[in-house]
Order: sequence, then structure tokens, then C-alpha cells
Amino acid sequence: MLMLTPFSLWANDIDPWEEVNRVTFEFNQTLDENIFEPIAKSYQENIPETIQNRVSDFSSNIGDINTFSNELAQFEIMSSVNTLSRILINSTAGLLGIFDIASELGLKKTYEDFGQTLAVWGMPEGDYVVLPILGPSTLRDTTGVIVDSLQSMEQTKSLDIIETTSLSAAQAVDMRVKLLPISNLLKKSDDPYIVMRSSYLQKRQFDIHNGNVPDDDEF
Repeated sequence: MLMLTPFSLWANDIDPWEEVNRVTFEFNQTLDENIFEPIAKSYQENIPETIQNRVSDFSSNIGDINTFSNELAQFEIMSSVNTLSRILINSTAGLLGIFDIASELGLKKTYEDFGQTLAVWGMPEGDYVVLPILGPSTLRDTTGVIVDSLQSMEQTKSLDIIETTSLSAAQAVDMRVKLLPISNLLKKSDDPYIVMRSSYLQKRQFDIHNGNVPDDDEF
């Protein structure tokens, strides 16, 4: 007779679709190892660091726009003022965000997405799910991704298809470079799927509570 430990019971509760999720996870890993990771490593090794920083700062400035709207939706007034200041400074003095002047002036970058906003509004987290290509998520965060994507599309509607594709590709490569250390950790683990799930859920709780996670929160 199979005996379930408390951790197993918790895993079944948060991840009832584990069998399907693992299949999607393996698909994503294969795609990443053969396409995305090699591109990210080549970019990191062959593109001058100065250019990489400019791409990263530009992507960050675009992300600040989404963060600002979500901070307003969460009634984080002081944070939203900080983020709006970052946008104004980096979009002007920073040449449309190519340079992160705001950080140099002490305006700390924050990050808020619509998944976090839904959590603040009281929407349940829902089951853990692994999305094709996009990776780990929850039902709540999946809804957030859709809304954030629509907002990003609205921001870039004035660009033509080539410009939009180039911007999306640059942002994707920049993000994948930042995730390279995580890839190395996954490869060293006995069960990368469990490590990814646990890391994702813990990080989301950390983000939602702005670093002040209640002691009784489980991961």
C-alpha cells in the first residue's frame, strides 16, 4: 500500500496535473537545450557587454510600464511614483531606456505583473501548470501572462512586424541569458522538475508579498 508523506500530499494538492506537466517540462527542456540555451550562450560570449547592457536596460524600461500599471492596480502608491519616475527619467535622459539613469540616481527597480495583482485582489493561486515554451506557472499566473501580453501588444502597436519581432527576440534572449545560472542548477539536480516547481512557487510567494512572506505560507 502506497503511503503518502505530508510533502507528497501537498504536491498532489498543488500539482494534480503532474503527469502532463512533466511531459511539457521535458518538451521545454529539449527545446531549450537545443535552441534557446545555445543562442543565449552565444549572445553572452560574442556580443560586447556594453551592447548587452543597453538591450537589458531597454527591455527593463519597457517592463517598468507594465509594473507601473500593476502597482497602481495594487494601490502601491509610493512604489508607483518611484516606477513612474524611472520611466520618465530613463525615457528622456536615458534615451528611451537605453541607459538606466534612474538606478544610478537611486530609484530602485521593482517588478509587478498582473498575476501578482490578481493575488493581491484575492484570486486563488490555482493548480500548478507547465506551459509550452513559457514554462512554470499557475492558473492565476497564466491569466496574468495573458493580460500582461495584451498590454505589451498595445504598447508596441505602432511598430511594424519586423520591429515588433526584433524587439520580442531581443527581450527573450536577454531574459534567457539571465536564467543561465538556473539552468546549471537544474542540470545538477536529481529531479529538475521538482526543483523548478519548488523554486517557481517560492519565488512567486516572495514576489507577491514583496519579500515579506508570512511564516505559515507553504511551498
